Amino acid sequence: MQAGSSAREQHPPTAAMTQATQGGAASPQDVQSQNRGGPTAAQQAGGARRPGSENLAELQAALNEARGLDQSGKESDCMDAIQRAKRLAG
Repeated sequence: MQAGSSAREQHPPTAAMTQATQGGAASPQDVQSQNRGGPTAAQQAGGARRPGSENLAELQAALNEARGLDQSGKESDCMDAIQRAKRLAG
């Protein structure tokens, strides 16, 4: 990046990795964080925070419901549960 550039540009490998992971887990630590209802490192860098403890139980319940629906082949209901979890996560 050139000095004096006002736009924040990503290094090409960083941009490629961001596109490849699409906000998903990119490391074992990211997987652990997501399993506990938290954001990935990239999401944290973008300002995302772990949901408050008051929402955590509801969030985990929505994710567990989504997993069960996915295993049952109920894609539409699964996506509804995922959307609910996303709203709870803020």
